[in-house]
Amino acid sequence: MLALVLNEAKKHLADVIKESNKKMRLFFIKDEENSLRSWIMGEQLMEMLFDGVSCCPEWEKEHQLGIWTVYVPELDVWGKGETEEEAAEDLVSAAFDYMEVFLGNVPFFLSAGRKKHLPYIFSVMLMHGNRDKMREFLGLA
Repeated sequence: MLALVLNEAKKHLADVIKESNKKMRLFFIKDEENSLRSWIMGEQLMEMLFDGVSCCPEWEKEHQLGIWTVYVPELDVWGKGETEEEAAEDLVSAAFDYMEVFLGNVPFFLSAGRKKHLPYIFSVMLMHGNRDKMREFLGLA
């Protein structure tokens, strides 16, 4: 881990980002004026950090309505459809949508007691919209 003062990090940000990714170096950045601290971590290291995070879907068939539902408690998201495939695709979309909303308002979701969702949200973020990876992550593959 390399600790940098904010002004030094600003001057070398491109190099810090390259090293954090290519050499899997972790950088600790501190702004001594405001007592603020942040981390820069490359994507490969972040993927390792969240490796093993996965979901266990719960399926249910509503026979009277002929609708399938699939629920993922780890993210508290649902999918529904007339077939299992439609429900799975709806769940994939719901999980990506939830990630976007969560990341757009992290303080709200943390204050709403959803801190336990963070590792799952970061895992979804690392998929970059790849629906096949999402299906596997959600336990649908």
